[in-house]
Amino acid sequence: MIHLQKISGHTRQLGIIGYPVEHSFSPKMHNFISERMGNDYTYSAWRVHPDNLEAAVNGIRALGIAGVNVTAPHKTEVIKYVDEVSEQARLLGSVNTVVNRGGKLVGYNTDSDGFYTALKSAGIEVEGKKLLIIGAGGVVKPTLIRLIQAKPESVTVVNRTKSKVYSLAEKIRAEMGFEIKTEVVDRDFDVVINTTSAGMEPQLDALPIEEIAELEDLSFINSDTAVVDMIYNPDETLFLREAKRRGARAVLNGLGMLIYQGLISYELFTGTKLPDDMAEVVKREVFNR
Repeated sequence: MIHLQKISGHTRQLGIIGYPVEHSFSPKMHNFISERMGNDYTYSAWRVHPDNLEAAVNGIRALGIAGVNVTAPHKTEVIKYVDEVSEQARLLGSVNTVVNRGGKLVGYNTDSDGFYTALKSAGIEVEGKKLLIIGAGGVVKPTLIRLIQAKPESVTVVNRTKSKVYSLAEKIRAEMGFEIKTEVVDRDFDVVINTTSAGMEPQLDALPIEEIAELEDLSFINSDTAVVDMIYNPDETLFLREAKRRGARAVLNGLGMLIYQGLISYELFTGTKLPDDMAEVVKREVFNR
C-alpha cells in the first residue's frame, strides 16, 4: 500500500466517485499497483450525492486530480459534465473512467473491455457462440454491445420483467442493427451470463432463474456450457456451484471483470504500460485468490 511518508506535494491524486462508494475495492487495488510500479499516485474513494455530481466533476479540474473512476449511480449522468467522451463510451452510453488531460476531462468506459478481457483470459470465446444473458438491468446494455462487437451467433436475453427485455432489444436493434432474441427458442447455449444480484447478500440462496418462466430449471447447463456470474462477492454463488455440479466446462465470477477494468483505467490515468501478469498479481496479492 502507499506509505504515508512517501506522499508529498508532487503526489498525484486519483479516486472513485459514487453513492455509496465505501464498499469499493478500487482504492486498495490502485494503491497496490502504484506501490508495485513505483508511481507517485494515491487513490481515494469519494462519496458524491447525485445532486453534487456537477460540482464534483468541476472539482476534478479545479484541484488538478489526475482522474477518477465513476460508479453507480453516476455512470450515465457524468457524461453531461465531461468535455469529451470516447467513441466506445458514447456508444455504450456509460462512462466509468474520467481522465484529466491538462484540464480537459475525457470519459471512457473500461467496464465492457474489462469484462470481455476476463472472458478471453478464462478461455471463454464469444465469436460464433450462442449466448444467454440473464437480467436486463443497467449493466446489461454496455455489456451486450461489447459482446455483440465480438460477433456471437446469437444472443438471448431473459428477465423477470419482459418489458425491460423488449425495450433493450429495441435499443440494440436501433443502435447496433443486431436482433436480440427475447424468447428462449431452444435451450442450447454455449455461454450463460448472470447479470442479476441473485446470489449476493441478502439473496445468497437465490438462483437468477427464479421467477423467469422460460428457465424453470438449470438443465440448459451441461459440459458444453461456460457459465459466468458478474457477482464477485461471494466468490462462488449458488448459481456457479450448481453450474459446477452439472459439469459446466468453465465457471467464472466477476472478480476478473473488476480487476481488468481497473488495470485498463490505471493505464489511462497514468500512461503506464502494466506488465502482462499484473492481473494475476493483483488477484493474488490484493484479493488473496
